[in-house]
Amino acid sequence: MSNSLEVPLRPRPSGRSRLWAILAVVGVVALVAGWAAWYATTPEELPVSARTVTAEGVTGTTFYVGMFAAPDDFDRSIHVSDVEVPTSGDGGAEITPLLCREGAVGVTTSPEEFCSELVEPEGEDLTSGDSIVLEVAAEEVGELTVDRVEISFREKLSWGTEPAGNAAAVLTITEPSD
Repeated sequence: MSNSLEVPLRPRPSGRSRLWAILAVVGVVALVAGWAAWYATTPEELPVSARTVTAEGVTGTTFYVGMFAAPDDFDRSIHVSDVEVPTSGDGGAEITPLLCREGAVGVTTSPEEFCSELVEPEGEDLTSGDSIVLEVAAEEVGELTVDRVEISFREKLSWGTEPAGNAAAVLTITEPSD
């Protein structure tokens, strides 16, 4: 028995065991960061359909075509940042995506009959009963194909861009009949 008040020294861990501890902590942090990044950039897919919409319009008259309708059991609220509308074909139509509140449109020239409100989708929340419609204004005769729209959005902690709605819309623009 020692009468000294000094604390006895413990043996120092070797550098090798300290390195393994540091590597284990770094590995766990990297794993958690990787999972968080994957979760944040992989939102749940939006509903899609194999349906192709056919719409006919005339030059000088704006018409509206429904491309995505959130179903009644769509228990999500997504904050839309952009709607991409990929098109191909001939004809010079101006196509603008719009958010139809509390309604859906097939093909019409009077969307206000079906939507409580039509707004620019960017910065808006899309919920059950809402839809994405295309406003088509053409001054030239032609035929355009609109492929499936892609919606960029944020939902809770996730964000991303997902295809949504109908597979395509074939738009035929003709001259008005007299």
